[in-house]
Amino acid sequence: MNNNIDFDSLIQVMGKTCYTTEVCGSCEGKECLVGYCKDSLVGCIKNKDEFIEDGMDDIPINDVKIYDEQRIVNTIAFTLKQCKNCQMYHDEECIINIIRSSMEIALMGDYIDYQGSTLMYFSDLANKDSEVQEKIFSRFNNKE
Repeated sequence: MNNNIDFDSLIQVMGKTCYTTEVCGSCEGKECLVGYCKDSLVGCIKNKDEFIEDGMDDIPINDVKIYDEQRIVNTIAFTLKQCKNCQMYHDEECIINIIRSSMEIALMGDYIDYQGSTLMYFSDLANKDSEVQEKIFSRFNNKE
């Protein structure tokens, strides 16, 4: 398992992103984008692996909940800070990629194909939605 991924902080960030049953009424688990990410994180920890086979294919793209934009922006920025800019060694099934992609779906309805570099990511995101790119970039550069 990759010791460079801060699983504890990822769990905390996902916990802050989740509305809980107080807002949703009941937990949809893997059918919810946030629930899917939380479940995937637990699976990675249990399996001592940072990759999930078919993780991208199993993202619940039919989740149409309206999420808090700032929470999602914060989560995406945090995952980008966790990314190791693996360039040509980027793996779509990496937990970081799965979480970021899921949160992009929650925010924009689709995800950005990550090319293994945050620089390229921000360029691609600016081409898709410059306003969202500015928000995520600003949060990404925040030292918190």
